[in-house]
Amino acid sequence: MRRRAGRVTPWTAGVLALALTAACSGAGDDETRSSTSVPPTTSSTAESTTTTRELKGKPLVVAEQGVSTFPDLADPQATLGGYGVVIQNPDPKLMATGVRVITRVLDADGAELLIDRTLLNGILPGQKMAVGRTLIEPIEDPAGLDVQLEVTAWIPPASPDGRLVAEEVVTEPEEAGGAVTKFKVRSTWPQLEHGVDVTAVYRAEDGRILSAEPTSVDVPIGKPTPGQIRLLSPIPDLARTDVFVGRGFAALTTG
Repeated sequence: MRRRAGRVTPWTAGVLALALTAACSGAGDDETRSSTSVPPTTSSTAESTTTTRELKGKPLVVAEQGVSTFPDLADPQATLGGYGVVIQNPDPKLMATGVRVITRVLDADGAELLIDRTLLNGILPGQKMAVGRTLIEPIEDPAGLDVQLEVTAWIPPASPDGRLVAEEVVTEPEEAGGAVTKFKVRSTWPQLEHGVDVTAVYRAEDGRILSAEPTSVDVPIGKPTPGQIRLLSPIPDLARTDVFVGRGFAALTTG
């Protein structure tokens, strides 16, 4: 018996059409999901930064140093002493600012007898400055010094040609005992200088440093400024006084 070929009815054609439409629609959705599931590419630009190169001057030099003991003329049973350190800035253009000076007084075996810490506002290019003081602490047989120097920053001075120097220096005894060092600071700085560092260095006949004493003065524009440093007791064998002048507070801020 021969089978009759099946006939496509309208209902069957409709079902087939719906199936094809669904299949095509599913394939399209998969492609859409595939294309949109990839995260978008992002790019970032690093922020540009600018750095300023830190200036570096020639290292400070301990040009001279000295320590001594001597009797207290007001009390023969007591012993006084002193030390002084002369520091040079060899850099011809940059000023050393915020100079920390750590000075250790040592005995003959190198043991530490005393330690002092001093902060100088600034040492101008090519100039010298000093630190030191009279020692009233009980120390025995000081033989030498160990000096460490630290510079906070090297900067060009606000006035490259400006200078502060001491003139008319004299040390003389006072009627009530002790002694006084008198001087004048001459300034070619273009503005008022507050808190200018000043240190007197006391020397023997042969130039040895016996002691030193610091002070500070305000130096106006245009005329020499008088200043003085008092010593509670005269320094025996004192033959010469040198006065070194540094900078004022402005060195730490404006240069």
